[in-house]
This record gives sequence, structure tokens and C-alpha cells, in this order.
Amino acid sequence: MTLVLQRKSDSVLRRAIWLAKYIATLLILAVSYFALAKAGLALASIHPSASPVWPCTGLALGCVLVGGLRLWPAILLGAFAANVTNTVTDPTSVDVLLTSAAIAIGNTLEAVIGGYLIQRWSDGWRTFETTIGVAKFALIALAPGAMISATIGVGSLSFAGQADWENFAPIWLTWWLGDVAGALVVTPVVVLWLTEGFRSFRWTQLLESLLALVGACVVGAAAFSPLLEQTTQRTSLAFLAVLPLIWAALRRGPRDTATVVLILTGFAVWGTFAGGGPFEAPTLNDAFLLLLVFVISIAIPSLALSADVAMRKRVEATLRQRELDLRAIFSQAVVGIAQVDTTGRFRLVNDRFCEIVQRSAGDLKAMSIQDLIHRDDLPRVLELLSFAVRTGEGFAIESRYVRPDSHPVWVRNNVSAILDSSGAVRQLVAVTEDVTARRQAEENLRRARDDLERMVLERTAALKQANDVLNAEIEQRKHVEAALVQDFAERRKAQEALTESERRFRLFIQGVTDYAIFMLDPEGYITNWNSGAQRIHHYAAGEIVGQHFGCFYTEEEQQRGEPARALQVAAYEGKHVAEGWWVRRDESVFWASIVIEAIRDESGTLAGYAVITRDISERREAQEALARAQEQLAQSQKMEALGQLTGSIAHDFNNLLMIVSGHAQLLRRRLTEPKHLQAVEAVHAAASRGESLTRQLLAFSRRQPLSPVVVDLKERVEAVHEMLLGSLRGNIELKREIPADIWPVEIDIAELELALVNVAVNARDAMPGGGTITVSARNASLSKSDGVDQLEGDFVALSVADTGVGIAPDVLPRIFEPFFTTKALGKGTGLGLSQVYGFSHQSGGTVVATSEVGTGTTITLYLPRSHATLTRIAEAPPMQPAAPAQGTILVVDDNPEVADVTASLIEQLGYRTLRAENARDALNQLQRGNRINLVLSDIVMPGGMNGMALAQEITNRYPQVGVLLSSGYSDMVQAAEARFVILRKPFQLPLLERAIREALERITAPENGGRVLPFPQERGNSRG
Repeated sequence: MTLVLQRKSDSVLRRAIWLAKYIATLLILAVSYFALAKAGLALASIHPSASPVWPCTGLALGCVLVGGLRLWPAILLGAFAANVTNTVTDPTSVDVLLTSAAIAIGNTLEAVIGGYLIQRWSDGWRTFETTIGVAKFALIALAPGAMISATIGVGSLSFAGQADWENFAPIWLTWWLGDVAGALVVTPVVVLWLTEGFRSFRWTQLLESLLALVGACVVGAAAFSPLLEQTTQRTSLAFLAVLPLIWAALRRGPRDTATVVLILTGFAVWGTFAGGGPFEAPTLNDAFLLLLVFVISIAIPSLALSADVAMRKRVEATLRQRELDLRAIFSQAVVGIAQVDTTGRFRLVNDRFCEIVQRSAGDLKAMSIQDLIHRDDLPRVLELLSFAVRTGEGFAIESRYVRPDSHPVWVRNNVSAILDSSGAVRQLVAVTEDVTARRQAEENLRRARDDLERMVLERTAALKQANDVLNAEIEQRKHVEAALVQDFAERRKAQEALTESERRFRLFIQGVTDYAIFMLDPEGYITNWNSGAQRIHHYAAGEIVGQHFGCFYTEEEQQRGEPARALQVAAYEGKHVAEGWWVRRDESVFWASIVIEAIRDESGTLAGYAVITRDISERREAQEALARAQEQLAQSQKMEALGQLTGSIAHDFNNLLMIVSGHAQLLRRRLTEPKHLQAVEAVHAAASRGESLTRQLLAFSRRQPLSPVVVDLKERVEAVHEMLLGSLRGNIELKREIPADIWPVEIDIAELELALVNVAVNARDAMPGGGTITVSARNASLSKSDGVDQLEGDFVALSVADTGVGIAPDVLPRIFEPFFTTKALGKGTGLGLSQVYGFSHQSGGTVVATSEVGTGTTITLYLPRSHATLTRIAEAPPMQPAAPAQGTILVVDDNPEVADVTASLIEQLGYRTLRAENARDALNQLQRGNRINLVLSDIVMPGGMNGMALAQEITNRYPQVGVLLSSGYSDMVQAAEARFVILRKPFQLPLLERAIREALERITAPENGGRVLPFPQERGNSRG
């Protein structure tokens, strides 16, 4: 009873301590929220409760991510206190209390909703550890929590009469932007500093962190501080913010990167609020809008870069640890392992090998394997080594090594070849076992048997002689009796000697524990059993003696008659040596080294068999693990190199296609003869084909921009069914097996349809005589142990299976490589399955191919499950009649041929054109006052200013001039998409006309986001 009362008392005490800690945490968070809220309200620009920078959002969201949703009372209390004390009227009035309560509820809902979404969708506070996690965090910060908070807050102010309904939109926008800025800047700092804790560091790491923070302060003060005079040259100093950001991301990690972002943002807010800095605008609200763009541009990319660098460092550390583990396994192996080149020179040896030959690793690396082999065994071993180098086949042999003291040691070498990517033998690996003891035991056994045979022969001769004497002197009874007595005495001595010899031999056999040694009769039944056999096979002698040794084989080998075949080989050749799976008493299996040697008597009659086995499972597993790791590393490096190569050529190739396609379009409008028009159409078709190939190269290298939406996979397959049928022949049946409960996925619909067409066309070509193509899907929850490209989580497996001729095993690993094809010359580009590979990996999944020659092939795409709401696919609006073209367009391109054809196409639309070779020339023409309505500039240009910088400069200095950017492909396109219309090369005349009109319309009606006009897409083309 006393123990029960004590336990209850301890439970109450623990609950009281927990409650006290919880209340203290709530009070600290509420006070911190109140203080930050008062500081944020000091920056209010449109309404006293609407601040363009609201750091409380970041504090609340960060604390919810670290401490959980249970902290919401503190957020509610802090927000209510800050708002109820922010009014000039009576803070106890009902309207003020209700308005403050509504605003506090909106702020609380914002933190709770954001924290819940990040916990469910982006791994909670670990969201800053990966690039995709940073992107998800940025999306959640933009919506929906910030929008709900802005809507509730501004709505409550308007209903209470504290704000005019006419100002609802600008107040809402200010409120929303302030919440977004606070979340993007403050939340990473709170989460990373609270979760990472104290880390052991070296002085160099501390200096690197201090350098990043001091650099951020210096850049912030020089570029944004209102203490210095604002000049045109000082505006350019804002670009120096990238230096401490990159330094922190590459050298120190996400925590220091987030801190640098906070420092730079603080200086930028200070300068903007003081009316200076590079974000100076007619109104403070406009200035803070530019400030938010700056915050997003430095926060999201730098956090993503630091997360990617940190993840790569973790992966490298894991790989280093695995390499150390493999080296430890190699070094501590119980058998000797040596690696030699094709000339026999030692390259790598482990400790056991050095112990066997009694030489150090340094001495062995200065020698060759020929220096160790006994001169009597050298010719045979060299012959086998030469054979292994020529053919790549391994072998096993027992030979003698010579130690430094000239004493030979018997070893068993299992030699295997290591091949390079071309199939040539580069090195040989020898697994060495010291078999000197076994050889000595065999020699002792042979000598004992020879002594026994000699004794029997001598005794037989003596008996024959005694028998002759007995027949000759039969009348002499006494002599005969004496002879018989003597003969019996000698027989007894011989029997005693034989018994003693047999006892010694039995003791010797029972003393061997590392090897299972047992005897069989001629029929294969076990006659004796040593202690080593009992340890390895788990049978006691009484349980197994008399049983057939075939019980050690697996059921499959027993059905094939493997035990009988082994005995036949041993009886015919004298010895049978093999390795394979053997079964223990508990039905577990192990990889065994098996030696069966026939035993014959002096007349050559088979007397039985001696069986010696050893458990070598650990050695085999180590060899298989090493081979798998080497193969996976080589395949990963090859595919990554191919992706980098294919992605790097897209930009230049698209510029060439732009010249060809543009001139073809111009000639098509000017020529009238059918023959000439046909030739121009052929040129234009070839250019379009080149566009498609470039798009597939970008898809494989995972640089093709996607437009993902959340879709029902069953509906999308139904929608593309008719297009798939159009790509097949009449003798091919197309089946669909997709259940109704299939999970939604977030994908680019056009890329999915193109991938299905590419796989279906390859399946069609694999079935020249007709067959069946089955499109199926299933829900799959994967773990890393499943071996599907190390994927983990919920995925949808979309499979396309055919009944074709199948793919050869040596070809199957290469089918996703770009330009690899088994078709005849001119029948395929080898890019179809490369597009499938790039689409699946860029979508966050993978693709797996399985095939059997003569049976068929199955291509399976693993696409990540999406928990978002399905996207409604809207119908395209009808085309509006184009207004007459008018105005002047400045074409900026460093490639004269591309500039010429672009200008000619624009003039075909009715516009006037001017030329500029670089960004400086374009700015000079604008400064001279030339009436220019639109600037069309390439993104990638040499010199100090590229197209992106030119567009930003024109937007700041000449807001009445429209900007349209073009590019074949550039990594900077992703940064430019947020503000400008981008036209991808090569483009068609209708697409050019639409892009120009959109860019001109944006001058009078600017949008919040840019737009990218994609490559034209083809359907149903075979690219296999």
C-alpha cells in the first residue's frame, strides 16, 4: 500500500513539474510575441495595424514547428495584447476588444495551419534539411495561413469601422506581405537555432561563422543603411549580398545562412523604413513590395543551397563511413585476401594474408606473386593465372608459398578476376586459406595407413610360413602346438597394434573443429562423425550416423540427384570439390566448401568416402556486398555524367535551331512555287524535330521546366487512351487496369503523356507480329530495403507491360542512356526512354525496367503520392482577334545570325525594329531618347550585364518600356520567371506574336508572376 501511494505521489509531482514548465514556456513565448509585435507595428504604412514586415509570424511558426501545436494559447495571448494596446481609443471598448480578438485568432490560425501543413507535408522542423523541404516551406509561407490571417484581420478592421472598405485591397496586400516576409526570414532562424543546439567546433569553423556574420553586417551597412548617402553606384552594392550568403551556405550550413539572411533583411528594412536604400519608391508600401522581392530572392535560394550542400556533406560522410567499414571487413577477414595486377604484382593485401606468408604489406607490394610460389608449383600456377587474365574465369588451386625462413606453407587459393567497363581483366583477387595443418593430417593418415598395410603383409607372410611348417611337421605335435601358441601371440599383438592405431586416428579426427570431417560407406551413408561436423551441421553423432549424407543438400538439389552425382564424380576422378548451399539440422542454410575424396583398399575396391566441409558464408557475403557496391557506384556515376553532358549542349543547339527555323518561316511567307515551298517545309520539319530532340535531352538531364499539377492518374490515362491507340498498329491490343482508389500524383501532364507514348511506341516496335500492351497502376509504400533506387514513402507505380520479344540482359542496363538504340540506322534517336528517365526523376520518383527474352518487357514509373487537392484542368479560352501591330522593338542579342532572324520575324508582324549587340548598347539607345515600346533580349550574353540584369535595370529606370526575355536554356531562367515573360528558343511566329502582346500588356497591367512560353510539344513520335 505504501508503494502504491508513493507511486501516485511521484506521478502527481511529475505532472505538476510538466504543467509549470508548460506555463513558463507559454509566458515566455507570449512576451516575446508581444515585444516583436510592437516593433513590427512601428513600421505600419497604410493602417496602424497593417505592417509590411511582421516578424511575429516567423516567431510563432518557428515555435509551433519546434514545440508543437500546444503553444497556440501563447500566440493568441501575445497577439491580443499587442493589438488591444495599439489603438488610440478606449482599449476596454467592445469594438476594440472584438477586433483585437479577431486579429489574434487570425494570427493564431496562421501559425497553427502553417505548422500543421509543414508537419504533414514537409517533415516538420526538418524541412530546412533538404532543397525540396525549403521549397515546400516557401509555398506554405505564401499561402494559405498568411492569406487567412490577412483576410480575418483586415475584415475585422473594416467591419469595426477602423478601416475603409475602399482600402481593403491595399491593406490586405500589406498585411499579407508582412506575414510572408516574417515567415521567410524569422522562422528558419528560430527553428535552426532551437533544434541544432550546441555543436563542437574548431577555431577555423568559428572564424568562418564570424566572417559570414561580419560580412553580412558590412554588406548590409554599405548597401542598405540610411547612414550613408544613397547614390547610383551604391545601389549596385546590393548585389554584394550574395557573397556572405554563398559563403555561409557553402561553408557553415543552414543555421548560419538563415542568420545571414536575417541580418541582411534587418539592414534592408532599416534603410527602406528610413526612406533610403536601393528599394526607394514613391510610397513606403511600394518600397516594401520591392523589399519583399529582395527578401524572397535571398532567403529561399540561399536556404535551398545550404540545405543541398548540407545534404551532400551528409551523403559524403556516409559514403566515407561505408568505405571504412568495407576496409575494416577486408582487413579483419579470417582468410587471406590479396589483389594483384595482370603481371602478378601485389596491389592490396590484408593482415591475414601477411600472417600466412609471414611478410609485411610493404614487402609484399614490392614483390610479385611469382616470388612467393614454390618453384615446383610455379609452372602450374602461372598457367592458371595466364588463363584467368585471358578469359576472366576464376580458379581454385592448392600450392605452396615460401616463407622468408625458406619453410613452405600449403595454401588454397580461390582466384577471381575483376573486369573493367570494357570487359577486360584489370586485376585478380586471391582468397587464401592456410591448409598446411590439413595437408599434414592427410600425410599422417597416409603414413599410418601404409604402416598398417605393411604390418598386415608381414603378418600374412608369417602365417604362411607357419602353415608350411605345420604341414611339413604335422607328426611333431609339440612343435605344432608351440608354433600355434606363438602364432596366436603374434596375432594378438597385431590386433592390439591395429586397435591402438585406430584409436589415435579417431582422436586426431575428433580434435579438428574448424572443418566437418566424416566418413561415408560406398552407398553414401555416414559411418563416423567428428566434433567439427557436430559444430557446423548441429547434429550429434548419435543422430546422424547411419543417415544418408544427401540430407545436407537442399530439396531442389536432391531432386536433381546432386548427392549421387557428387559420389560418382569422386569415385571416378578420386576427388570431388564444390561449393554450394548445405542445410543444417534446424533447416537453415550456409555456403559450404565441400571436398569428397574416394577411399579404396589395396585391391582398388571402393571402401567409402571421406568428406571435408567448411562454412564459408561470411567470405561469400563479403565478396557479394563488395561487388554490389562497386556496380551501384559505377552506374550512378555514369548516369550523372550523361545528364550533365546532355544538359550543357541544349542552349547552343537551340540557338542554331532558332536560325534554321526562323529563316524557314520567313521563306515560307515569301516563296510561291510549290517545289520551293516543299523544300522549306522539309527544313522547318527538320528544325521542329531538332526542337523535340533538345527537349528530350533537357528531360533526361532534369533541366526541362515542368508545370506540375495534382491529377487523378486514372482520368489522365483514360484521356490519353485514344492518342496511344493512334501510335499503335491494328494487331496490338491496348488494355487498362487502373483501380478507382489509386492515389493522386503531382506531375506535368504533357510530360506524362509524352512518356506514355514513348514507352508504348517502344513496346509496339518490340511486337512486330502483334500482341498486348497493358497499362496498370497500383499504390506502393516503399522503404529503402525494397531496393527501388533508395526510394522511401508512398508512391504510385504506373506500369506499361508488353508481350514482345523482350530485352537481352546485357542491353537492359543501357536502355535509358541518351542516343542508345538497338534499331537500325535512321529508325530511332535513342531519346524516347531517356525522356521517360528524366521525367520520372524530375518528378521525384524513378523508372525501373524488367524484361525476359521471349516473354516481354515491363516499364514501371514510380511517382510520389500527393496529398494536395486535385487540380481542375480548365479548358483553353478561345483565341481573341489580334489588334494591328504598331510600335518599335529593340532586339538585343550577341549572336548576329539569331538577331537578324528575330528582327525579320518581328518585322513580318508589322513592328519596327532596332538592334543592339549587348546590354550596354541597349541602355545607351534608351538613354538617347529613341522611342522604343519593347526590348526583346537574350538572357545569356557576354560582358558584365546579362539579359536578366538588363531587364531589371529597364524596369527600374524605364517603367514605360516593356521587357521580353528569350533563351534556349539557362539556369537563370528559373530566377527570371518570377517577373518577366520568357520566350524559349526556337519559337514560331504565332508564339512570338502572342509573347510580344503579353509583354506590352504587362506595362499597363503588371502581374505578380512571370510566365514562360514553353517549347512546342509533339505527340506520338517514336524516339526509341
